[in-house]
Amino acid sequence: MAPSQFQVRRLVPADAADYRLIRLAALQGEPCAFGSTYEAEAGRPLTHFAERLATCAVHGAYSAAGILGMAGFKCQEGTRRCHKAFVWGMYVRPEMRRQGVARALMQALLEEARGLVEQLTLCVVQDNAAAIALYRELGFEVYGVEPRALKDATGYADEVQMVRFLARPS
Repeated sequence: MAPSQFQVRRLVPADAADYRLIRLAALQGEPCAFGSTYEAEAGRPLTHFAERLATCAVHGAYSAAGILGMAGFKCQEGTRRCHKAFVWGMYVRPEMRRQGVARALMQALLEEARGLVEQLTLCVVQDNAAAIALYRELGFEVYGVEPRALKDATGYADEVQMVRFLARPS
């Protein structure tokens, strides 16, 4: 799908139903990739999702068919950490992958974050080679691997830790 066939925009609390829909699809479709679970979030009220949109920068990709994907970041709090933000929740529906949606979502996050923080960090499951390759192409660098970062009934998953510097420290 060409970028002209989808649109990326910042989600606001009024988009909570769309955000809930794509978040639950992510947790159900890729349970090993996220720190939360479908079961933990499916029962949460819509207000929970609206509150998250009010406190985090979350972008959604849309086509005429509806929401295709999401990615978010949250600025860290505190005087000594407020120069950083953590990228989370990157997900694109399987049928829309390899069509530029993830890249467009990440570029929107990078553009917004540049005015807010000096660096972005993220974690990605080590066996997700496509995501790691995309993040590298967008300037993220690996700075570590957390062994056994996630655990579920099937076992453990290591996470690659990555950083992207947006501005030189002042």
